[in-house]
Amino acid sequence: MEIMGEDASRPLSRFTVIEVNDTGVPSCLRMAASLATRIAADLGATVIKVEPPGGDIVRRLPPLLPRGPEAERSALFQYLNTGKRSVVLDLASADGMAGALTLAGKADAVVFEAPCRGADALRHTAATPIEIAAFATDMDRRPVSEFTIAALAGLLHMVGEPDRQPLRLGGHQVPYAAGLTAFTGLSAALAARSLSRTAPSVRVSLAEAAQWVNWKATSGAHAAGHSPGREGGQSEFQIVRCADGYVAVVFTVSQWAPLRDLIGDPRLADSMFATRAGRRQHVGALYAIMAPWFADKTRQDVQRLAQSRGVPFGPVFTPAELLEAEQYRSRGFLADLQHPTLGALRLPQLPVQWNGRSFAPHAAPSLADAPARAAE
Repeated sequence: MEIMGEDASRPLSRFTVIEVNDTGVPSCLRMAASLATRIAADLGATVIKVEPPGGDIVRRLPPLLPRGPEAERSALFQYLNTGKRSVVLDLASADGMAGALTLAGKADAVVFEAPCRGADALRHTAATPIEIAAFATDMDRRPVSEFTIAALAGLLHMVGEPDRQPLRLGGHQVPYAAGLTAFTGLSAALAARSLSRTAPSVRVSLAEAAQWVNWKATSGAHAAGHSPGREGGQSEFQIVRCADGYVAVVFTVSQWAPLRDLIGDPRLADSMFATRAGRRQHVGALYAIMAPWFADKTRQDVQRLAQSRGVPFGPVFTPAELLEAEQYRSRGFLADLQHPTLGALRLPQLPVQWNGRSFAPHAAPSLADAPARAAE
């Protein structure tokens, strides 16, 4: 297989990255690795995805698209792997492992999950190793999941009602945070290689990345002697119903006065609401006064009126509504591409720009026949 960049106009087009998948790896690790390499692919890197026999486990995860081959219908898989090339290699066999090592020997970086077969060998190829693990050290090898990592990091202690069981966070925040972290390490390694410098190896821990996301727990414990927990209806910032949905009520100390004037209820001038401590102590009374103001206004009305006062209220959108959100449209955030077997797909592009340029995902080749290309 000849490995070369296809689009010289993209900033990482001169680099090749190998993503090595193995069987028995938790999906949270796989998603982190796949996101890191998906970003690299969007920026022009040639990404070769090594899948185990039977394919990446993410191929079978929901949500599923209504059409297309079974191996390609996972919308999550398409999001994480658009723009990559795929081969199938069995790392349990000598030939399969040799094939993965050969690919890594021709690449600039190799991204893999720990533990996986051949991890020690992958760390010592010509490619810079980018390793993604559940923990900072191999303290145990028991199965882990996104839910357990979020629990260990205290994230489940931050959301929901205090008197009920923890709720799973929406989306895949933990592996995506780790994937962004891994891409940061990957980009630093590629920058070092481009300057003919030694690129240090990178090891990313999902547990540490999740703890970094939940920095408020650590800072809160340091400041108050205990971590902030689930406050439910006693939370300072809440979701409030309006005429056509919900609005997120958020404001800083300096924005209290314009918020009070926006609502326009004289009861908000009571001294018990004059300080943040007072507002937190009487949060139930505060929202009881404010809620009627939202009830007869649409989300657009609330946002327009709040912005006119410098108050950062924000509408709560459904996923379907986000497809038509004004901000996404104006930034061209959602890109349309043509998939050879699935037809038209709409995928998010990178939410950052590179020297003022945006990069839409590459149109993906079909991966349904990946086993047939394993011997290329």
